[in-house]
Amino acid sequence: MIALQKLNLLVESYPDSELDPLVTKLLDVVLGQYRLRMQRYARELHDFESRYELASPAFYRRFEAGELGDAADFFEWAGLYELREDLARKIERMETAA
Repeated sequence: MIALQKLNLLVESYPDSELDPLVTKLLDVVLGQYRLRMQRYARELHDFESRYELASPAFYRRFEAGELGDAADFFEWAGLYELREDLARKIERMETAA
């Protein structure tokens, strides 16, 4: 059984008053994990920013415009920046729901 089916079973089986604290706790756990990952991404991005003396958003705009070349570091930096941005959006949605 896939996760969505399991969640639907819970929704059908429990009143909101019992299910809400469980879902809130799960969101809190996931948010905690995401925040730790964000801290790791921030440290790694800071390393690139220090090495190349360029802020990540400015780097990413220039990289996407093709202004910086094809160095392996740049691909790693861009991928890390994209991961961080995606995770930030997820955290924002989860915080809004909590």
